[in-house]
Amino acid sequence: EDVAFSSDVTFLKGADGGSEAVGTFVSDTGTIRGLSLNAQGYGSQGDSHERTVSKGRIEIQYIADTLNIRPRDDLVEAAHRLYRLALQHNFTRGRRTNQVAASCMYIVCREENRPYMMIDFSDALQVNMFTLGVVFLQLCNLLRLQDHPVLTRPVDPSLYIHRFADRLKFGKKMHTVVNTAIRLVASMKRDWMQTGRRPAGICGAALFIASHIHGFGHSKRDVMRVVHIGDHTLEARINEFAQTQSGSLTIDEFNNHALKLKEEQDMLTLKPPQKAPKALAMPVKKGVAGEAGAVEGERGE
Repeated sequence: EDVAFSSDVTFLKGADGGSEAVGTFVSDTGTIRGLSLNAQGYGSQGDSHERTVSKGRIEIQYIADTLNIRPRDDLVEAAHRLYRLALQHNFTRGRRTNQVAASCMYIVCREENRPYMMIDFSDALQVNMFTLGVVFLQLCNLLRLQDHPVLTRPVDPSLYIHRFADRLKFGKKMHTVVNTAIRLVASMKRDWMQTGRRPAGICGAALFIASHIHGFGHSKRDVMRVVHIGDHTLEARINEFAQTQSGSLTIDEFNNHALKLKEEQDMLTLKPPQKAPKALAMPVKKGVAGEAGAVEGERGE
């Protein structure tokens, strides 16, 4: 079917008595929308769509600034692309814009290994975490991300150590405490403590133990307030670590053991791959059925 193009704008009176332009308007994003002339002047029927897109970007920028997410511009743009994709599928209909924007930003943070949890976004928006989690899961289903490795594999608790330690204010010993906490997390992962558990509990136990190793008097309540876990969870993770082999070591023994494991890992990384040894060539002969068989003299019978 032929499509007629014209530079002349023709108007017709609509059912509501207002003037409407004949034809369609194509935006810079390729979206096609109708045009109308209302009391405020010449406009587009897609003005509300543009306002929704703009509002989504504003909400995403607000979340990034509130949580101090860096690099801000790159992650905001990536989250806004997901938001526009959700908008094309009418995902924002019946849902709050800030919750959809937070879900988009959380997906980007998971993809880029940024140290932010769902509860951080719920605190920033002052909404229930489970309400936000429902929107997040629905968005993942819409974008077919529910089976994506980024979202299905366990989150490394070490990602959050620096951020939580900064809130606990260790001062000049920050680097030392963080290194000890990361070693504790690595030990817990080797003992399968991470499997089936949220990273916040692992981080809380590691930071609590590391703070007392280096002479800081942070209470369990201080750690619970920072990592957003309950007293029972923190106590359970500490007791589980105490029952492991590393939990029975002294501080010096634990540090030496961690350094030894790191050196072994570095050696395995730097060691060139060895060629498989060549198999000895055994004399063979054809049997009656045509299959290769061992020479009788080699059997030692």
